[in-house]
Amino acid sequence: MHFKRFLDIKASNNNILIIFNNNKILYEPNLQTFLLQENLLNIEIKDHVYIGIGNNGNDIYAVDISNSNIEINIGYESIVEYDLRHLLVISKSDDILLMGRANQLLHWIRSNKYSGYSGELNKFNSKEQALYCPQTSSMIYPLISPCVLALVTKGNEILLARNNLFPEGLFSVLAGFVEVSESAEETVMREVMEEVSIRVKNIQYIGSQPWPFPSQLMLGFKCEYESGDLVIDEEEIAEANWYNVDQLPLIPPESSLSGQIIRSYIEGR
Repeated sequence: MHFKRFLDIKASNNNILIIFNNNKILYEPNLQTFLLQENLLNIEIKDHVYIGIGNNGNDIYAVDISNSNIEINIGYESIVEYDLRHLLVISKSDDILLMGRANQLLHWIRSNKYSGYSGELNKFNSKEQALYCPQTSSMIYPLISPCVLALVTKGNEILLARNNLFPEGLFSVLAGFVEVSESAEETVMREVMEEVSIRVKNIQYIGSQPWPFPSQLMLGFKCEYESGDLVIDEEEIAEANWYNVDQLPLIPPESSLSGQIIRSYIEGR
């Protein structure tokens, strides 16, 4: 698929909908798809978010039906609700991009319903992917929050940590948000020091990935251990250890940038 600028909703029986309900996404398990045809659903298109054009030429929209209490299914055998994180783990990269874009844009609209300048309802700008205040014409663009991922290496070992919010047994690279006036490389050094009390060197950029929880842009790095002993910040980190690359614990799936960074480093040694 490909993306276009934010546009007003177009009434059409060929529309494809990505539907969210209380932070869960609607899914048809028999067809194994979250892309639902509008003409098979009992739902009225109003104030939805334009996502892009599918490979079949149909327009794709994101819909939030939270607190609507309506029965929308009239043409599918069954529809279930899945946690978005679950689908991101098992989905293809193109589908992850679609779900992420839909979730991020819906979050942006929910968070900016009213103008912070006048208190009036914001409106859509028909030429740009933006909202604007009808009284002051001030533009509000989607918020993107940059966040670094840092794989720290030391000889045949890599540093992995378990966040307090992680499932038991799952370990990943260190992570943290970029602060105001800070470069991504400076964020890597600061976050590693804050979370595990060690200094790093030779910081190298690996790649990036949009991550819709709710609007992060993950920036992946690898770096080398320089000095210091592991002392964890217990408010954020439950456990952190050096692991031999041949004896790793459970790590994130390959659909996530953190999982890709770990696997790429091991395979490239």
